[in-house]
Amino acid sequence: MHVPSSATPPGFRHRVAEHAASGALRDLLEHHRLSYAPEPLSEGAIFGFSGALDLRVRIAGAAIPAIDVEGRAPQLESALCRHLGIDARWHVTADAEAAWEALRAELAAGRPTLVRADPALLDYRGDTPHDTRHAIVTTAHDEDTGLVWIADGSFPEPQACSIRSLAAARASQAWPEPARHGLLRIADGAQRLADPRAAVADALEHVVHAMRRPPRPDHPHVRAGLAAADALAAAWPGLPASAGGGLGATLTALRRRIREGGTGGTLYRSLHARFLHDAAALLGSSQLGHAALVCDDLADSWRTLAAALEDEDVARAHRVGGAWVGRICALEHQHVAALEEHLRLHRAVAA
Repeated sequence: MHVPSSATPPGFRHRVAEHAASGALRDLLEHHRLSYAPEPLSEGAIFGFSGALDLRVRIAGAAIPAIDVEGRAPQLESALCRHLGIDARWHVTADAEAAWEALRAELAAGRPTLVRADPALLDYRGDTPHDTRHAIVTTAHDEDTGLVWIADGSFPEPQACSIRSLAAARASQAWPEPARHGLLRIADGAQRLADPRAAVADALEHVVHAMRRPPRPDHPHVRAGLAAADALAAAWPGLPASAGGGLGATLTALRRRIREGGTGGTLYRSLHARFLHDAAALLGSSQLGHAALVCDDLADSWRTLAAALEDEDVARAHRVGGAWVGRICALEHQHVAALEEHLRLHRAVAA
């Protein structure tokens, strides 16, 4: 595909991402020259500084799939900016015309801008599942041709998208929540990131709270945080009986949820591990280094569970997967405990 030079603002660099939102924010923060080092923040660091890692498990034997999992909080973009001290505002509206005017003003000013857009409705994509949290960076527009240029983490080059298609994607009412033409405005001018020790602590506090003391889920079959890991391990042995003929479909859906859809292939755990390694180096913290290694093991266990569920022998896939579900449950607890130990030491030093 030919990409005109006008499709990318000067100084903007885009790369393929493991996860849409963290990849889009990585590109934007590099463009704004916001980092703690001469090199840009990694995608894992972006994900981790948001504190978005969590766990939710829905278990309902009568449903297909009987088990579903989610590994990140919905408010990744705004939480990242808050923890890093970035002056940014999330703009939402139900008015499609006002939404386009707001975006057009950003692009006319030469500002690459993050928006949420359902990929299933973007015309440059093929058959793609709905996801109204999908984040992309709009980089330029052409009123004469009716096109907008988009940096999408699934593609190495900017993609041409019709203005009409983008509007539909930004207005989507699909899973998991209405997109509401979400647009993230990052303030112009020089900015300084928050103190790195405070930023790391804020992000980890967010994760620990989500895993230890999550809000009560609004669905009777959903568990959250470490209780979700415990519930998954407890329900796994009885899954063949509860899922019945839907066992194969449940294991396939679980494998896809862990591996696909921008989760980094490990339900976001590998992204968080990268953050912990980066933070350990940034702060010179051996405790964060230990937490990073625990999270590496956790990510590998989710990855191996997904691989085990590929087995065409459904009974064997379930049996082998059970050992990894038990290990995942133990490591989820160990990971949170390791984060808590760093926070304990951080508070002691701060005092």
